Amino acid sequence: MEIDGRFLNTGLLLVATILVAKLISAFIVPKSRKRVPPIVKGWPLIGGLIRFLKGPIFMLREEYPKLGSVFTLKLFHKNITFLVGPEVSAYFFKASETDLSQQEVYQFNVPSFGPGVVFDVDYSVRQEQFRFFTEALRVNKLKGYVNQMVAEAEDYFSKWGPSGEVDLKYELEHLIILTASRCLLGREVRDKLFDDVSALFHDLDNGMLPISVLFPYLPIPAHKRRDQARKKLAEIFASIITSRKSASKSEEDMLQCFIDSKYKDGRSTTEAEVTGLLIAALFAGQHTSSITSTWTGAYLLSDNQCLSAVQEEQKMLIESMGTELIMMFWLKWMCCIGASKKP
Repeated sequence: MEIDGRFLNTGLLLVATILVAKLISAFIVPKSRKRVPPIVKGWPLIGGLIRFLKGPIFMLREEYPKLGSVFTLKLFHKNITFLVGPEVSAYFFKASETDLSQQEVYQFNVPSFGPGVVFDVDYSVRQEQFRFFTEALRVNKLKGYVNQMVAEAEDYFSKWGPSGEVDLKYELEHLIILTASRCLLGREVRDKLFDDVSALFHDLDNGMLPISVLFPYLPIPAHKRRDQARKKLAEIFASIITSRKSASKSEEDMLQCFIDSKYKDGRSTTEAEVTGLLIAALFAGQHTSSITSTWTGAYLLSDNQCLSAVQEEQKMLIESMGTELIMMFWLKWMCCIGASKKP
């Protein structure tokens, strides 16, 4: 087959033009004057992968004093930009979906939360699902959880002695999962299935590793346990949902709110969606609550004057507003951690 000489010359000219353009872009045309975050030094191709896999916190502690509040870490096919501190966090939380796409960033959560919810759906559906969360956490709903929270806290702390040492992080994480099981996951889980469900959530949690951010479906043991736990949780909640519907039962918990939720087009949530939304809610609430509580307790234990002031404030609030308030939980917590020696 003969090739037209003019066609060949045109193709060669096009290739040469592209190469020259790339050379000009790389070496002659000045780079953008826009400020870009500094980049963490790393290896060719893999970038800072090894440091990231060892634990992002260690890397953050090393780079933050050198690079400041905003810096980028190159990892294989991804660039991860860190925003550290209150002075820059607003840019993250207030950014629009077009500037910072949650769906793109949080794909590593999909195996844990499941298909068809939160970060596995487009923006419009995700906004409707977030509305389900908002409605389940309205003030009138939260008021119904107070007595349950107080009961859990009183029962939990009644098993403590008058003094001793505790691992504050472990204790608060355990208390919060107990309260969440009762208020969010439902009476059936708290009364009969707590140990099973708690263990399954533990496997889900441990299946979210630094490597999961890059390769969420990598066939490693932690990911296999995560997938098995997700499957078993789906079976448990499907059974509970079916039981409630067949018996026409209605409970005061987040599970019921998700069962009763409807999209704008009138469609009801499916069993798979309810399970995924519950898992997402527990992940979001349990982590933030335990971290905030642990740090609050640690800071208060390091300052006796502040600790005493907070305890007195809680006592005064309860005396003036009544015992059926969530403040009861905080009083119990403060009194008990005051007897401990370290967080």
